[in-house]
Amino acid sequence: SVERIERPALEEFHAAHCAPAALSLALVGDIDPARAIDRAHGVFGEWMAPTVTGSVPLTLDTGTSSGNRRTRVVPMMNKSQTDIAYGFVTIARRDSSYDAFWLMNNILGQYSLGGRLGDSIREQQGMAYYVFSSLDANLMPGPLSIRAGVSPANVSKAVASIDTELRALVDGGPTEQELQESKQYLIGSMPRALETNIGIATYLQTVEFFGLGLDYDVRMPDLLRAVTREQVHDAARRAIDPDNATVVVAGPFEGPLS
Repeated sequence: SVERIERPALEEFHAAHCAPAALSLALVGDIDPARAIDRAHGVFGEWMAPTVTGSVPLTLDTGTSSGNRRTRVVPMMNKSQTDIAYGFVTIARRDSSYDAFWLMNNILGQYSLGGRLGDSIREQQGMAYYVFSSLDANLMPGPLSIRAGVSPANVSKAVASIDTELRALVDGGPTEQELQESKQYLIGSMPRALETNIGIATYLQTVEFFGLGLDYDVRMPDLLRAVTREQVHDAARRAIDPDNATVVVAGPFEGPLS
């Protein structure tokens, strides 16, 4: 599909959606504000373009029908390690439950040595070179993804262990200790994220893009502290269903996935 795109289509898209009215610019560093604004004006000040016609329409098939597990194996027999990608479509960034989903993902596969997934699959069972989860909520519902690198002999066992950990979180929810430690971890991560120029610039663009407000770093701790254990449990129930997962395995493995 990429090869079929021709120049006129790109020019039309640029004219419709890339315009001064849609631009945000963050400049961070040891700079004089007036001079920075003057230089930015010198680069962008004469840029004239028609008014942006609107957002690009986004559609998404979330594949939410029950029992619709999808698996694919991509044999790559010249590799030494097999990699697993396992996930679901979840929520958009502006979803009112985002903070609960954020905490749920941290408990699942981010905190400490990799959350529940890391503790079980890597530390206790010794099956994975790495294992973690990530939540990529964006303008439209984004994925909750689990990634793992394992020996080819452990692929089926690792996938089964992921299933087990996910079902345990859905059935029992997080512990109070997991919830409090994850809150502390995420709240403590904000100052670290703002230690560098690029970190501050990224933060400013993110809060502008999602409309979070420039004081989001100040409000974020209280937003997380207000999330209850039941809300995180509900996020797990909404996001996670192993019977409806997409599982892809690539590496020296020919399947089938059991």
